[in-house]
Amino acid sequence: MPSTQYVRTSGQRLTYTISYDEGEYFIERDGQMKKSAPDAAALGISPHEAKAELMLRMAKADIESLNGMEE
Repeated sequence: MPSTQYVRTSGQRLTYTISYDEGEYFIERDGQMKKSAPDAAALGISPHEAKAELMLRMAKADIESLNGMEE
């Protein structure tokens, strides 16, 4: 599963690690899981649309809006 570092553009500008693949992504900061999205269907996305690139974009959007996590 590929992973990348992402720095939030507002707030405290903390660095997050995003692990992502088709249909899933996981967001960590400082070794602690901040958000887990292990199933595309639970996110309301059909499995054939849930490509890795989309999962990465969704994870970045969640970080920017702090959707489902605290900074």
